[in-house]
Order: sequence, then C-alpha cells, then structure tokens
Amino acid sequence: MLARHRQLRGMAGTLAVMMLAACGDSTAGRLEQAPSGEAQSQTRVVNDDIRARLEALPGVTILGDESIEDFRFFTLDFEQPADHRNPQGEKFLQRMTLFHRSVTAPMVIDTEGAEIFAEPIAAEPVDLLKGNQVTVEHRFYGTSVPASRDWRLLDVWQSAADAHRVVEVFKTIYGARWLSTGVFRGGTAAILHRYFFPNDVQGTLAYAERHSLGLRDARAAHFLANVGDAACRERLKSVQRAALARRAELTPLLEAQVAWGFTFQTVPADQALEFSVVRLPFNFWQYMGLAPYSCATIPEPTAPAQELFDFVDMVAGPAYVFSDQALLTFGEPESYQSATELGAPLYPELELWSLLRYPGAQVPTLLPPVGVTKVYNPLPMLKVELWTRLHAKQVLILDGALSPWSASAFGVEARNDSYRLVAPEGIGFYGALSALEEPRRTFFFDRLSEWAGSPVHLPQASEAKRDERSAQKLRRLHGR
Repeated sequence: MLARHRQLRGMAGTLAVMMLAACGDSTAGRLEQAPSGEAQSQTRVVNDDIRARLEALPGVTILGDESIEDFRFFTLDFEQPADHRNPQGEKFLQRMTLFHRSVTAPMVIDTEGAEIFAEPIAAEPVDLLKGNQVTVEHRFYGTSVPASRDWRLLDVWQSAADAHRVVEVFKTIYGARWLSTGVFRGGTAAILHRYFFPNDVQGTLAYAERHSLGLRDARAAHFLANVGDAACRERLKSVQRAALARRAELTPLLEAQVAWGFTFQTVPADQALEFSVVRLPFNFWQYMGLAPYSCATIPEPTAPAQELFDFVDMVAGPAYVFSDQALLTFGEPESYQSATELGAPLYPELELWSLLRYPGAQVPTLLPPVGVTKVYNPLPMLKVELWTRLHAKQVLILDGALSPWSASAFGVEARNDSYRLVAPEGIGFYGALSALEEPRRTFFFDRLSEWAGSPVHLPQASEAKRDERSAQKLRRLHGR
C-alpha cells in the first residue's frame, strides 16, 4: 500500500495555461526555431540509436522501452554501491525512468523522495524546456533496496551520492546542461544532492520541499495556529475533539478495513485513529487546493459516525499511514530518515490532551523499523540550511502559503541568483511557474532559460491532453 501523506508526486492542479504571446517579447525571443530537415534527420538517427547507447552504459539494464508523444520512455535498473565509501562492496539495483527527447536537449534529474512511479509524468521544468528527464527512486524504497538492509546506509550523503553517480554516468550521453528537481521529500533530496555535489547541475528547482529540525519541530505547530481562516481552524478542532470523544464509534470503522487488506498489529487501530486525528489539521492544510476537500466540506461534530470517520479517513488516511502494510514497507525508511536526520514536525496535542490515550507517542523513533538504533543527528540539515541561506547559487524554492511545511522551508538569497516563490493559495507544486502572473513569470522563465542554456516556453498541449494529465496526477494523489 502507498501512504496518503506522501501524496501528490506529480499533481499540479488545474492550471491556466496561457498563450506564449502573453509572456511578452522577451519570452517569445527564446522560442526554438523549427529544426531544418537535415537536423531532423540527424536527430532521428541519434534517437534510433539511444537504446544501444543506454545498454552500453555501465550498470544499466533496460526493463521497458516505449514511445509516448514526443519522447521515448525507458524503465531502467542501475547498479549502485550500497555504500559509496566502499564501491567494491555490496551492490543494489536502483530503479529509474528516462524521458528521452534528444541528446542535445537539457537533462533534468528528478530525485524521488520515495518509490518511483511507473507512469510517465514529466516535471514542470522538463515540460518548459522540452528536455529530457531521468527520475531516480530513493534508496531503500520500492525495489531499490540493498539485500543487507543495513539501515546505516540510509543517510542523506549516500542518497546524494546515488544521484551524483547517475549524473556522472549519463552525462556521457547527455552532454547539454543539467538541472535538478523534486517535489516534497524529493525536493529535499534535490537540495541535498546540490549541497554535496554542487557542480553536478547548473540549477535546482525544489517544489514543496519538506524537512524539519528536531523530532518535534515547533515551527509547524506555530504555523497551524494561524494558517487560513479562523473559523475553518475552529471547525477542524471541533472535528478532532468529536472524533476522539466518539472513538468507540469510529475505531470499529477503521478495524473494518481489514476487508481491504489492512491489519493493525504494529500500531493498534485505536492508536492509529488517534494519531491520524492529531495529524488532521497538518494534513488538511498541506494539500489544500489539490485534495478533494475544503473548509466547506468539514462535517459538524454531531455528524453520524460514518461521516465523521470518512472525513478523517480522507484527510489523514489512518490505514494508509499506520497499518502494518504501510509501516512495514515504505513506512520503515521514512520513519528511519525522520528519526535520524530529516526530523519531524510537532503535531499539536495540547488542546486535545484530556482526550488522548497516547500523548507524546507520535515520534518517528517509536515507529518501525523495530530493533534498529535510531539516533537523531541535527548537523546535516543545519549545515544545509546554512548553505542555502549563504552560498546556494541558482536555486529556486517553490512553496505554498497554506502548507505547514513552508514553516521550515529553506531560505535562499537573490544575490546568489537564488529565489523562493510562495504560492498564496496553494502548496507550491508543479505548475507553479507556468501559473505566475506577469512580469514575474517572464523573470523566472528567463532565469530557468539561462540556467539551462535553452529556450523556455509553455507546453503546447490540447485542453483534452491537459485534462488527461491532471487526471493522472490526481490518481497519484489518492494512491500514495
């Protein structure tokens, strides 16, 4: 099963995609001219040969190859050292996908913060640049797991070294400029890759990146006390109090999801329900504008038990986060990363204290993997935060004013040609650049164009095609 709280890998929402002329003369001046017949012929030869060139790369195995729209889509396994400090030791296969358009087009490395998705959904900078994209599954997620399962090898440097080795090997084919991107923990992974290996790429776009300082980062709690409308916040609190007071009615509804394949041995159903209710405001705001709910959909505290549970289930997904099936698969590496380096937010409990049975127990160190030493080390992320504020060059951070993760977002400086965009009504997601009002859109298109050494333009997709892509991205929202 896939957890709902790592949803929305590619969900951009409904974008108002404008005509290129609206970008002004400066944007139009960066449009590519149609290639000559000779150039098209040369491109076809290179594209026809791309499979052979990929197969010749060390450690690459092609699992799938199909033509989609204007690109070839490959599914790959890439042999990596389990420990980059001991490259001759244990190896594992890291799952990747590749959008191939042209060896002369820019390449974007999309660092996933978790398991990879099989379907082809391009990141926003790839669409804007008509570039290539190599997407890298995070170690210890999905199929990219060393046989030893040595948890000490799951740290921020090792994952950054995975991305570095991908860049080193694939640059032998893709010689144009490289950028990096990622969303949610994938955005954090892109920043970490850039921190440890600053010369791998020319620019980084991190969307809705998420990390915390400490195992209970209070910045999120302070944010939740003021976000959005006061009446909406109070309605959420009323639902929390009602759900906890009526847990005898709601817990059996969660336990009934055993029929869906969920079990609750690691965290009992009553505890899973309580944890999810405590997380309710955090989850509600972190996906506001993309998830199928709003302040108007919050039920009354006197609503029937099923209606109350359905709202908690839709927003916080207790079975998709705290069932055995969740905790003992992707939940293990996520909790381990949070417990050792990435930290976790503080989920406010004070106003619910009298109704709680497990106060203070919602910390990643108490979650699987069990029997594994987990000691939080604050230094890596403190160093990265300092680096982004003082030294990070050609980095664009895209956050949302409604997302509680924005309270712990990385800061950057314009003097370093680095910027932070905050979407006022969303969470800072793929599509945020294209949806900007002028003249800001042209300004950031110019920055992206300069970093990539390539023209930038809005994707020329039909309305039907855009609707189809949005539907794909929405499916990802409900699948994770």
